[in-house]
Amino acid sequence: MKKKFTVFILLAVMMSALVLPTVLAGCQAREEVLKVYNWSEYIGEDIIERFEEYYHEVTGKNITVKYEMFDENELMYAQIKTTKADFDVICPSDYMVEKMINENLLLKLIPDLNELGYGEIEDYRNNTSPLFQSGEDSYFKYDYDKESGEYNLYSRTYMTGTLGILYAKDSTAYMNSEYGTYSSMQEYVESNGWAVLWDKAFNQKIMMKNSLRDSYAIGAIYTLLNERSDYFTPSLTPDMALNATDAESVKKIQDLLIQQKKLLSGYENDEGKEIIIEGDIDMTLQWAGDAVYAMDSLQEELGLERELAYFVPYEGSNIFSDAWCIPKYSGNPSAANLWINFMCRPDIAIDNMDYIGYTAGMATEEVYDYILENWASEEEETEYRYDLTYYFGENRDFADENGRVIVYVDEESVNAFEAQFFSPEIIERCAVMRDFGSRSSAMNRMWRNVKA
Repeated sequence: MKKKFTVFILLAVMMSALVLPTVLAGCQAREEVLKVYNWSEYIGEDIIERFEEYYHEVTGKNITVKYEMFDENELMYAQIKTTKADFDVICPSDYMVEKMINENLLLKLIPDLNELGYGEIEDYRNNTSPLFQSGEDSYFKYDYDKESGEYNLYSRTYMTGTLGILYAKDSTAYMNSEYGTYSSMQEYVESNGWAVLWDKAFNQKIMMKNSLRDSYAIGAIYTLLNERSDYFTPSLTPDMALNATDAESVKKIQDLLIQQKKLLSGYENDEGKEIIIEGDIDMTLQWAGDAVYAMDSLQEELGLERELAYFVPYEGSNIFSDAWCIPKYSGNPSAANLWINFMCRPDIAIDNMDYIGYTAGMATEEVYDYILENWASEEEETEYRYDLTYYFGENRDFADENGRVIVYVDEESVNAFEAQFFSPEIIERCAVMRDFGSRSSAMNRMWRNVKA
């Protein structure tokens, strides 16, 4: 789900973080190796080396991280389920965490790190934002990690984001739209929501995700909740539409995804943000973190410039989180628990968030200071005032006199800021993906029909 770096950075980082540990791991005892399986390019530049230092500080022992990557939840799942691969730490998305808990493929986290036998270990895992703290009183019902009425037993949130439309503000194709007359690309997108990804005016100028879960989710929201769809069903909520897997709904969604395919430049997972900057497309279904990256540093890396914007349509979308977990066949769960704790440390969470563009699941004063340093306006008179209390929680030491955590953002930074720190209004119209369960085979068949 994650951001694409240049080939040069990829080689520099992975040669040291992947190839060398793989060689060394072959001649080391299993307890001296930590096998991490994460999304492609979804970690800061020197985090692996810093963990190895942290591990030595805590345990007095050396460890080598063997780091491997995947591009789809389903690929990672197959590695654990089918081949019983002995990865120690994985980073599945919310619905996959739920699925793997239900199938007994995850180990519970150690509740007290001192049980590891290395003396007092500072526990950072409770730095998790209230947004992700499952429970009856949680702000948002991220209850995928739940068992017998208890929450957060198997995972800790790593990053979160939304699915939205990344579009080029300089596109003029909207002028040929049959949807109506608009003064700008921004007005056109915000007026029509997901329907823009089905607009013939943008023939061969649109890309979707090469992912069953993401493309189906947006196909479902458009099919059932967008007024321009022939199957508009206003009685449904975003959660009901996003997770609709009954045969009738699936057939409708499949039909519209097949119709859409004729308009697409293609399906992608990483390259879409580069292609839109290069000018070959005007819109792409995009994850928020990749949108932030595309609007900021990627353009500098490519030596190109194009004004982009990111929008989460009003009819609804997906809000997702990826979480660190320990798979059933882990050969080193002790080190895995320390990895998860380390990734929750404020400075590590900030460095990862800053490097990859997504929103860390940690909510500490250090994260707040990072936001002020990178996003805040010096003029509190700005009209762009954001209440992040939902993310940090009320009555923190750094809250205002009313217990609220407020950030004032510069006008030129608003769109990228909203992509990374989405407002409560955006959260309210989003839903979490659920495990397909017994409908998994039918959904896979539907996707094959679309891609055929």
